[in-house]
Amino acid sequence: MFSITRKNKDISKYFYDHQEDVALCFEKFESFFNILFKEGTTKDELESAKVCVENAEGAADRELRHVVDAMSGSFLPSTRKTLIKLVQSTDEIANTCEEIVCQIVLEKIVIPANLRPDMLKIIAITEGQLEILFKAIDKLLNDYKSLDKNRKILDDIRQEESRVDAIEAMLHARIFDLDISLTEKVYYKDLLEKICDISDTIEDVSDQIQVLLVEREG
Repeated sequence: MFSITRKNKDISKYFYDHQEDVALCFEKFESFFNILFKEGTTKDELESAKVCVENAEGAADRELRHVVDAMSGSFLPSTRKTLIKLVQSTDEIANTCEEIVCQIVLEKIVIPANLRPDMLKIIAITEGQLEILFKAIDKLLNDYKSLDKNRKILDDIRQEESRVDAIEAMLHARIFDLDISLTEKVYYKDLLEKICDISDTIEDVSDQIQVLLVEREG
């Protein structure tokens, strides 16, 4: 069980600040796709949307360093290691968002119209999944006993990831039904998988929380 000290509460604030930056990055990521799919979007609009994602990712990176620096001397070494891994994994969400938007702009990707609504649905589900994850992390740091007693919130995260998986499988089939070259099909499949990787990362973080709880049982 965590020993809650004043310093640990300060660390909780750093976690929260980092989560806000990751959430903002994902929000800008979602906005980027709405702009990308909008009729008549200009190159400058898309570039501006990309920069917003990059700026949010940079802010998340800076907060990540604050969290890691603040961890010195806090918690037991094994717990500290787990929490650092947890926040680093959470930061990967922002990194992936940035990587995807940069790839789309650099490579001038035009996503087929019949893939777009379900891609936006995946992103919307993932945003909700991220919100649940942040609630779980908050419970881990500030209401450990409650989370240890009732871990349903972690199951909710996995359930949302399963919804993403189902849409991803359906889109894979749709991609390979398109009247385009095999190279293009593989290209769109890989892009789709990168978008879905964000949901997988969120589930991975929830699994890390589960492991931490199990290790401290009894």
